[in-house]
Amino acid sequence: MNAARLLVAALLERDIGPQENHLVGRVHMALEGAEQLLTDLLDIARLDQNGVQPDPMDFSLNCLFETLQAEFQPLAAEAGLQLRVRSADLVIHSDMRLLLRVLRNLLTNAVRYTTEGRVLLGYRREGDQLCLQVWDSGDGIPANRLEDIFQAFQQLECHSQGERKGVGLGLAIVERIAGVLQHPINVSSRPGRGSMFSVTVPLVANPQAVLPAGELTPVLDSLEGSQCLVIDNDENILVSMHTLLTQWGATVTLAEDQAQALAACAEGYKPDVILADYHLNNQQVGTDAIAAVRAVLGEIPAMLITADRSDSARRHYREQGLPMLNKPVKPGKLRALLTHLLMG
Repeated sequence: MNAARLLVAALLERDIGPQENHLVGRVHMALEGAEQLLTDLLDIARLDQNGVQPDPMDFSLNCLFETLQAEFQPLAAEAGLQLRVRSADLVIHSDMRLLLRVLRNLLTNAVRYTTEGRVLLGYRREGDQLCLQVWDSGDGIPANRLEDIFQAFQQLECHSQGERKGVGLGLAIVERIAGVLQHPINVSSRPGRGSMFSVTVPLVANPQAVLPAGELTPVLDSLEGSQCLVIDNDENILVSMHTLLTQWGATVTLAEDQAQALAACAEGYKPDVILADYHLNNQQVGTDAIAAVRAVLGEIPAMLITADRSDSARRHYREQGLPMLNKPVKPGKLRALLTHLLMG
């Protein structure tokens, strides 16, 4: 799936003719749908088995909302909708990664099922709590179906007409994550007028040091002339990474394991950035391969690309100070993180 997504992304950026572009676009949509289904099923399984442990911290509401605005503004514009974001200089306490997932799912549904009008991301203060709200001007939800929409694989008839747009897992995941975080979820709706979904989070009264706004939104730029070392034990992924990164203007060196990476560096080669899979052959791991290259060449920017989504693995990456992308990799996120590392 990861190799296919990267190769399709490379094809989408090429001038191969309108008919071929249309077919590649349909392949891209099919792969996106399959990837989303796999991700949702994996998340549901982990949440149902209590495999997700929150890591709460204090962080800026502006930081949270700016990240979501940067992600959803182009999607809303593409759908012919107006996205409005109302934020404030406030600090909340939650697990940022999990709360982002909740709001992403709510915004995705709002954009997906609103045919015209606008989507609003905002907040309302309620004592020592902050109610984060997503409003839309869509078809709305009948009162007798408000509880059904949080059940897995449940979709309203008015939301399933035309092209297949989802499988009904988004709100089931929202409800489960909200339960893990102990954040109340509410919904109100007026058929024909729209809906409002909200999640209520603790407000920090006397904030200390918090994550600054904008830290999660790297600036895209050119990769022209950069030297990238890719370490992965899957030949298909090596081929697809080489194709995509080369198309972006980078010079790419490939290695299947730590030994090949060190051999390349021994020939006078020094990469600007390292992209390493976590699980390599013979029980090697990407963190060790990165450390071995750095021991020879010094502190080189690096990232991990992995299918391991466990909380223990995330903690390990964080302890190593290494940013991480999950497979299947979204090309836009890959390019953004690469640019961020190269500029840093």
